[in-house]
Amino acid sequence: MNSMGVTLDDCGIAELAAAVSTLSESMQNGKMSAFSDEDIVTLMQKIETCKRQLASLDTRLIIEAGERSLHSRSGAGKMVPFLRHTLGLSRYDASVRVKITHHCGEFVQQTGHVAPPVLPVAAEAFAAGEISRDHVRHIMDVMNHLPVDVPAEARAEAEQILVDYSRHGWPDDLLKIGRDILARLDPDGKVVSDADRRRRRGITLCRPGVDGMTRIEGWITPELRACLDAVFAKLARPGMCNVEDPESPSATGGFIADSILDAAARRDRRDAGQRTHDALLALVQPGVNMRTLGMHRGLPVEVVLTMSLTDLENGTGVATTASGTQISINEALKMAEGTRPVIVVLDGDGMPLYLRRSRRTANRAQRWRSWPGTRGVLARVVNNPPTCAPPTTSMIGPRADPPTSPT
Repeated sequence: MNSMGVTLDDCGIAELAAAVSTLSESMQNGKMSAFSDEDIVTLMQKIETCKRQLASLDTRLIIEAGERSLHSRSGAGKMVPFLRHTLGLSRYDASVRVKITHHCGEFVQQTGHVAPPVLPVAAEAFAAGEISRDHVRHIMDVMNHLPVDVPAEARAEAEQILVDYSRHGWPDDLLKIGRDILARLDPDGKVVSDADRRRRRGITLCRPGVDGMTRIEGWITPELRACLDAVFAKLARPGMCNVEDPESPSATGGFIADSILDAAARRDRRDAGQRTHDALLALVQPGVNMRTLGMHRGLPVEVVLTMSLTDLENGTGVATTASGTQISINEALKMAEGTRPVIVVLDGDGMPLYLRRSRRTANRAQRWRSWPGTRGVLARVVNNPPTCAPPTTSMIGPRADPPTSPT
């Protein structure tokens, strides 16, 4: 009892504990056998709703604990370690609860006003037990990845769509729905800016498992993806850099005869993910010079960018790599600064009409600097009339064949 004469029992905690105890005893004493199949399903659904409502109470309790500075007074310093120590939670579970609180909680501001939740629709459905904690987690993920320039009305509509689906759908489908929402908000790829992509970038090496293996999570920018695609096109192909094959060609092997690579590929039993892992391992080995990776399918291991002449002149739009990754024109020009790009003018069918190496000029759009991991960037300027679709052929890539060079 506190100074106001209020006890925990006055909050209904005793009744809750008694109800849980009664339900547990009923299940253990065989009373469930008297219920029909429909009754069992209904019972499972009602219990799930109650668990979701209880989970939503974490938001209010975490806010209360924060306002009382319990995490600081306990010596934990921050809320996540406080929850881990107090409730015996994993780091992930405690972190998710704190993030949900930030998005679904009502915080009292210094002015005394109560700020509404960041996700009001999700917060209301969560408190009613209509959606689960996993639903809220995926809704937060989708909403946080929407571009900052999306209007408030569109963001509210996107949240409503996600919550409406969550009331009867699976949490795992929300990311796909989020991609569909983003595609409708940004059909031309102009709303998502380079700043939005840089805001999301990051790679996390998770804690090693009991077997010593470490999981990698994160997001990489289109620029890094383009560079990795160019390198993996050679080093992650079947037969290359196989740690299980001592005779497999390596990243430092120089010229590789086709017969040697074909023989190594026939011995290769790795899947695509294992080949990518071994290629990345080969890149970080001592003695590997990223600038001397040699040739792949008759061309240097370099990034190939295809862009329209109009987009290049206007400085807007996107460039496409050989593997299909799209990069903004500005970022594509930054990647190519400092190199001597090979300019190839193509017709509407993707056939080369003009080929030459460019020279560096004082124009900002042509002050290109090289990416430190490759020998440069091959930039192809596509002569693409409005009535013609962009060519789909690529000069370098795991699935492409090199085009015929003009005489």
